[in-house]
Amino acid sequence: MPDGIIDEAVLAQLLETVGGDRTFLAELVEAYLADSPGLIEGMRHSLAADDRTALRRAAHTLKSTSASLGATDFADACRAIEQAAEAGAPGDLSASIEAAAAGYDGVAAALRTRLGTAA
Repeated sequence: MPDGIIDEAVLAQLLETVGGDRTFLAELVEAYLADSPGLIEGMRHSLAADDRTALRRAAHTLKSTSASLGATDFADACRAIEQAAEAGAPGDLSASIEAAAAGYDGVAAALRTRLGTAA
């Protein structure tokens, strides 16, 4: 797994929180992997529709779930998108969303490798 994509301490803490149940942790990761591409697409669509509220909501959800799984850099990218959408900040949110989407690919691969789940 590429270094730095997943904070192993956060993932270990989550495993401890779920009572050491690796199957349940894998289910949480699979749910995250199933939902995240739709949220990324939702950010793209919301930006195109100039719906900053929906964009902020999708970025917030990705930020929170990513942080809970140890994907801290990706969560930070989503936080920046969320804050820019909330502030109505000008700038190229499209580039930020695409950069986050590219970052997600690494997160997904790292989580799958870490937990030995199917691609």
